[in-house]
Amino acid sequence: MKYLVLLCDGLADRPIKELGGKTIIEYANIPNINYAAENGACGYIQTTPDGMAPGSDICNLSVFGYDPRKYYTGRSPLEACSMGIELSPNDMAFRCNTVTIKDNIMESFTAHHIEEKYVENIINGLNNIFKNEDVEFYKGVGYRNLMVIRNADMELETTPPHDISDKDVTRYSPKGKGSQRLIEIMEKASKEVFNSIIDTGKATNIWLWGQGKKPALPAFKEEYKLKGAVISAVDLIRGIGVCAGMDIIKVPNITGFTDTNFKGKAEYAINALNDHDYVFVHVEAPDEAGHIGSIEEKIKAVELIDKEMMPVILEGMKKFGEYRVLITPDHATPIELKTHSNEKIPAVIYGSGIKADINKKYSENIQPSFDIKDGYKIADLFINNKEII
Repeated sequence: MKYLVLLCDGLADRPIKELGGKTIIEYANIPNINYAAENGACGYIQTTPDGMAPGSDICNLSVFGYDPRKYYTGRSPLEACSMGIELSPNDMAFRCNTVTIKDNIMESFTAHHIEEKYVENIINGLNNIFKNEDVEFYKGVGYRNLMVIRNADMELETTPPHDISDKDVTRYSPKGKGSQRLIEIMEKASKEVFNSIIDTGKATNIWLWGQGKKPALPAFKEEYKLKGAVISAVDLIRGIGVCAGMDIIKVPNITGFTDTNFKGKAEYAINALNDHDYVFVHVEAPDEAGHIGSIEEKIKAVELIDKEMMPVILEGMKKFGEYRVLITPDHATPIELKTHSNEKIPAVIYGSGIKADINKKYSENIQPSFDIKDGYKIADLFINNKEII
């Protein structure tokens, strides 16, 4: 049996007035996803455990099959694993976004999707001014970069910048033990890098968040007896794969937005299944569109997934004889909120051993054949249940 997970980040939404009360999924033209829904089993997954935030780190751990309550140590250490950064037990990693702040308002948590050439300038400048302070900066993809503080003694509360779009950032400064050092780093960066002769594009600041220490995940192959691989433009998702002992498949021209290589992701996934049992394909574009509050971009994202990826997946999986496909978001990113929310998300399982249920289309409003309260148990249902409904 071959298994493919198509994780559409932030895809789920809420009814939108401008769409006549429909959600993005209900409004979009997605005949191929609807085909899978009509011929498969639809259900709900609660990917956010009680008391935890609906971050992509926590929710993707759930879909991979790892209980976040047991294994989650922070977002940035997972990204550090993806980037090959060694962390000692006393080191702390942070996500370091390049952002645009005007008059204390978070104008863009991506610095208007900053170009790579500006990021390189910024990271080089940061490492130059902090080189004697046990603080290191690492370039990631686009606005998503990383900072490591060696020998950190901190207990912090930080806020993701995508949660405070168009809000006053002074209300969301880091809090807790060690917070003053973070604030000083951000202020020093603003003064000595962004207000210097270095060309930083539209970026005006860095924003530090998502801190944590080195995680320890059991190997996916030991947990589920499958050789796994991961495809993603996002260090966080690749980091989960690395920590789980999975192979990372590199695909050219993937960006994490609607200009990504959708078809290439699907083609590389099918090819990877020739020598893997399980491939996790992560698509960031719907989430990014949700964060900027763009109805048009989110519709575009889901329609491109359906048009460019689904035909390749539906046709390509047939050659393996026995196969299953799981199509799901990790969480909702409602247009009205411009950030993540923790409601149950809809999923489709299609393929061998799956009996079609009564649902004819995929949406947030399905008649569920399964309703998984502990989200990480979706992996066991998807992989180990010989029959579903």
